[in-house]
Amino acid sequence: MTAVPEVHRIRLGITNAYLVRQEGAMLIDTGYPGSEDAILEAAEGLGIAPGEIRLILLTHGHGDHAGSAQRLRQMTGAKVAVHANDAEKLRNGHQGPLHPTCISGWLMRLLIGGEKNARFPPLEPDILIADRYDLRAFGIDGTVIPTPGHTSGSVSVRLAGGDIIVGDAVFPQIPFGEPGLPFFADALDEAKRSIGIILAGKPARIHPGHGDPFLPDDFAQYR
Repeated sequence: MTAVPEVHRIRLGITNAYLVRQEGAMLIDTGYPGSEDAILEAAEGLGIAPGEIRLILLTHGHGDHAGSAQRLRQMTGAKVAVHANDAEKLRNGHQGPLHPTCISGWLMRLLIGGEKNARFPPLEPDILIADRYDLRAFGIDGTVIPTPGHTSGSVSVRLAGGDIIVGDAVFPQIPFGEPGLPFFADALDEAKRSIGIILAGKPARIHPGHGDPFLPDDFAQYR
């Protein structure tokens, strides 16, 4: 592998997707349904043609992260990967119930937790992840690591050079945006352990599914 992977954030409303480029290109998360054009326009701006995106990795199976996966697979020919524990969400095209962990979560569920946002075009994933998964076959020096809690199949992507993309394992807290636990979690104790796993890898930057990147020093309350 040459150099280190480049990380490019694509802002899709309140949700982030990420294009990662090294010897190959991959997309991490896809936003709500209908985000495909914005994602491919961002890729074009980086000089990445649709057919150069070899992998679409979903950090978990919620509609704001997996919603455009089916359409983007058609448009790029990329394989779609997800942890086996979240595969049924993709097959059903339904994220399932949200379990709030705090007042912000209860409020967010009132705002975005309706049936419309829970549904997205179903698809059968091409790759089911069970444990750590090496991305070098796709031209990316990085590893997918399980970070469950938000959902049982939540994963993060640790890249050479120190960046880690964590999906909803970490949420920016309201109102100040400091890092904290996700507003929703299927298993809160696992969500807390997953933050420890993320920090144990000594990341240089932590890229969440919502909001701006964090630095390890931002997590002083977890030490």
